[in-house]
Amino acid sequence: MRIVISYFFDETYIPVGYSLADGFRQLGHEVACFDSTIEHPIWRYLLKPLSSAKRRLHYGNSLEIHSRYGHQGYKRYCFFQLLETFRPDIVLVLKAHDFLREDDIAHAKSAYGVQYVIGWSIDGPNVSFDHDHACLMYDRYYSIHMHDCNHPAIQRLSLCAVDRKRYARTQVHFTQRHKHAVLVSGWNPRRQGWVPALLQEHVEIYGRWSQHNTDNPDFKRISHDQGAWGNSLQALYNDARLGINIQGWDPKIDPCCNLRIMDIPACSALLLTEYSQELESYYRLGIEADSFTCHEEMTDKIAFYRNNPSIAERIAGAGYLRSLQLPDYQAKATEVLRGVGL
Repeated sequence: MRIVISYFFDETYIPVGYSLADGFRQLGHEVACFDSTIEHPIWRYLLKPLSSAKRRLHYGNSLEIHSRYGHQGYKRYCFFQLLETFRPDIVLVLKAHDFLREDDIAHAKSAYGVQYVIGWSIDGPNVSFDHDHACLMYDRYYSIHMHDCNHPAIQRLSLCAVDRKRYARTQVHFTQRHKHAVLVSGWNPRRQGWVPALLQEHVEIYGRWSQHNTDNPDFKRISHDQGAWGNSLQALYNDARLGINIQGWDPKIDPCCNLRIMDIPACSALLLTEYSQELESYYRLGIEADSFTCHEEMTDKIAFYRNNPSIAERIAGAGYLRSLQLPDYQAKATEVLRGVGL
């Protein structure tokens, strides 16, 4: 079958679109990737800056124009161009934002022969979105969480899988790793609350956090605003003993996990993550990974593993072996297709 995946195909986003594309190809399908970050130059260099200035000056909202040159209109135009040339059987929309409308989906089927359009919301439960309405547009609608998801057509499907192509062990010797603890993460207000604890244990933060901590002179010591992506991220996890993970949402809202819980053990670093119930379906805590539920527990465990490197090495090694047994994206692609009876 021929499958189009719509997502952010850009090096500065998580590579889950590429991971799923690889999974479908391993199943024998042809795949085309649509980069939904695409923007027309008129929008990017003229209308977008003007829209930002307009909002700052309180003169209303975006200067979006409903043509192929507008923000959403150009995405639709390019999307349908791809459908016309590729003629897919299935369209999978990874929904981290919206640009397709209900009439667009109907047009994709009538004009280009698309058989199934699948939506998959991969934003966390901290992002407000009307899933109950959105699910009605699709032949199958998945969500990584069920917070505010009440419609029976919505099916929970975790995004978690191991991408062994992009996250693998390259540094076998644990004791030769140069960094004790790293956190690779985008900033949000919830994560900001962990900064004092991260500073206390000198956890190196990779991501754009500095602009939110300009009043803290100590923050520069642990901050790497350039972030880490692609091969540099794999190299970083292979140079760290501990990979710290803090959820972007309160795990009490929904027990879903983010992809860091797969990426870190795959690189043979010790996963030390904020606790979420879903975590226990993947790892034996204290044996193959470890977790924390508050600032104090996180700092205590970071310090403990600094003082007990042999224990850290043992858990990291067990976590790596466990990651070799966890589902990959070929298995995840199979789950996606099963939802439409394929």
